[in-house]
Amino acid sequence: MKLKISPLALIDLEESIEYYNLQQENLGDDFAEKINFTFERIKENPKQFPKEFKEMRKAQTERFPFNIFFVSRENIAYILGIFHLRRNPKILKDRYKTI
Repeated sequence: MKLKISPLALIDLEESIEYYNLQQENLGDDFAEKINFTFERIKENPKQFPKEFKEMRKAQTERFPFNIFFVSRENIAYILGIFHLRRNPKILKDRYKTI
């Protein structure tokens, strides 16, 4: 399975990496590593993750309190958002409409 990351999800990722690097040296790099690990899990078996809204699923990352929200269609996982657990996931409904 391939991944396609939406521009808004890339912004989510970049902002979070920057935030963590400001908190502690290399912490943002550790965060990025956990995100990439979760991306690999999504590519291997997207159906292992629970549905959050319609066909959108969420994959929780290790160590960091983040979920990756995605939709899987025709052998492509579309990453819609990378959200902290305290962020309102209803924002994703608008993103969901774009695919």
